[in-house]
Amino acid sequence: MGFAPVERLVGLDELSPVWKQLPFLVFYVAAMVMSTFIPTLTVSDGPVLLGGAALTIAATVVAFVLSRPKLVQYSAVVPAIDFFAAGALRHGTEASHSIYASIVLVPVLWFASLDGRRHVGYASAGAIVAIMVPFALGSTIEDNPNELSRGIYSTIIFALAAAVVNELARRARRRLRTAKKQAAAAAEELSAAAQIQRFLLPRNAAPLPGYQTAGICIPSKAVGGDFFDWYLIDDGLAFTLGDVMGKGAGAGMIAATARAVVRSARNSDDPVTAMTLTSDFLATDLSQAGSFATLFHARLRSADGRVIFSDAGHGLTLLVRANGTWERLASRDMPVGLMPDATWKSAEIVLGQGDMMVCFSDGVLDLYDGTLSAIDEVGRLAAKARSAQDIVDAVSDLALESGNPDDVTVLAVRRDRRDPNRSGAAPEGRERRAGRMQVS
Repeated sequence: MGFAPVERLVGLDELSPVWKQLPFLVFYVAAMVMSTFIPTLTVSDGPVLLGGAALTIAATVVAFVLSRPKLVQYSAVVPAIDFFAAGALRHGTEASHSIYASIVLVPVLWFASLDGRRHVGYASAGAIVAIMVPFALGSTIEDNPNELSRGIYSTIIFALAAAVVNELARRARRRLRTAKKQAAAAAEELSAAAQIQRFLLPRNAAPLPGYQTAGICIPSKAVGGDFFDWYLIDDGLAFTLGDVMGKGAGAGMIAATARAVVRSARNSDDPVTAMTLTSDFLATDLSQAGSFATLFHARLRSADGRVIFSDAGHGLTLLVRANGTWERLASRDMPVGLMPDATWKSAEIVLGQGDMMVCFSDGVLDLYDGTLSAIDEVGRLAAKARSAQDIVDAVSDLALESGNPDDVTVLAVRRDRRDPNRSGAAPEGRERRAGRMQVS
């Protein structure tokens, strides 16, 4: 009897041959124990019964061997052996009076679950083998006048069961193939979206003499709802960090659009303009989505370090002084998109030589205890940093070590202590990391 390779089954049924064989082994051992100790059950041929046990053990050993990936395609040998063992069990326990005929169903279902209609025929043939084994071992029609009729009837029932199982397995495979194709297509789309989102982040440090910029965005999924951005303006640098409610592709789409809206206000000296435009977009175009975002947007005048900023419900920005002290720039305004009639205010600070601004998303807090007290940990980390890249690297390392449950984003802008007429851009090796997004 020839058997088709079953490598196509692996995707549907990941059970190893050993796990499939264990039920037959357990039922055979249970039959031997019952026939030995229950008075109403008898053993008519002990050697044949033990021979069947030996076949069952041999089939189990073969199942162990064929569990290797390169050999699993030959695993149909195992239920083929079981058919002979089932016949030996019936003969050894008075074939026509044996209560164990139903054990044949185990290898029948094994064959029936394999891909292809032909396996229904193999299962039916195996059932016939199990029925004919007692006759091959000496049973006669005279001794068992109803055995042949019983065998034919049982074979028909087993064949019907095999056909039903085979059809159900075929449909399950088809659904699984469809699901895998859809999952692969979705994964490809997410990968493309993640790549586009990475392209939207600054790829190098801003070429602003006398200042350092560094940032990183590490989404918790393929696509995240955080973003950061910086770009040169007439008298210095504009920089932004946003955190859209939620995670995943939906939040990522909103984050990309919010970034574009903020950039559209680059010619306005007042950062509140960017907040108003972004809120109008979220409240008007995405009102049914019920989404909102916290947003920090600032404009730096490079000549004197003057920074005008507006904070829409973010409140996670630190001003770290050159002497190692730091303060939090808290927010008293609403997030953008939360309330249509909300208004925002701007504030002003001066970034002295050696001072640094560090803005981060709430995912950074989750790297600690998730509460606002973690801001102190970030503050101490920033106070130790000797450059903008140092604090970004420290947060990045912490996120990669702990496995960030939420999107983690950090943006740092530092004014150099040295002559502002010299380039403040980070070295080449650091520039490549400045706008890095890592996808987990």
